[in-house]
Amino acid sequence: MNTKKWTISIGLTIGIVAGSIFFTPAIMKASEDVILASVDWVTAQLNPIKTQISTLQAKIDAQQKEIDSLKQQLAKQAALPSTVYATKSKTAIRSGASTSYKIVAYKNAGESLKVISALSSSQGVWYYVQASSTVKGWVSYSDVSTTRGTASSNQKTVVTITKTNIRKGASTSYPIIETVERGAVLLFIQSFTNKQGEIWYNVQTNSGKRGWMAGYLGEVK
Repeated sequence: MNTKKWTISIGLTIGIVAGSIFFTPAIMKASEDVILASVDWVTAQLNPIKTQISTLQAKIDAQQKEIDSLKQQLAKQAALPSTVYATKSKTAIRSGASTSYKIVAYKNAGESLKVISALSSSQGVWYYVQASSTVKGWVSYSDVSTTRGTASSNQKTVVTITKTNIRKGASTSYPIIETVERGAVLLFIQSFTNKQGEIWYNVQTNSGKRGWMAGYLGEVK
């Protein structure tokens, strides 16, 4: 009977000792290190793949933007008129697509212009046109029409004789809303004499903005 007790006791002791050996903090730390190393390895393998995916996605986005841009260009070309007609008695044709460029020719109301191309800018859409057999230039879409017409008998314009500031009101104390170059043709709306006795013109620019300019800076046509 005593022999059995000793046998059981020795077995339990061996089990406890073996358990303490296999589950010591050092062994457990080594196991954790192995697991962490495995995670790091997997992460290291996945990172280049993630980078490649991001790069490919950026290329796809860029190509999509290019496709959208081409679609817009095709839509504009499809809508581009072959001929436009001047709507003002003195429609300005300029060397560039902005009122800051010099005037290279004038067209009377109803005269036709062959359209070569178009451009969208901060001043709206501009048409590149054939003004004559030797002159090409740009005209604002607001100064032409796709249908032939004639100028109304009471329509007037103001041609600037120098670089001119267009202001919010009829005085230099008002802020500037646009500056136009010498030779700009503006739609004349009305004139006004302020408290200082100065004559100011209420005008509309080619970009569609309405404001006031000092009368001595332009000539009403």
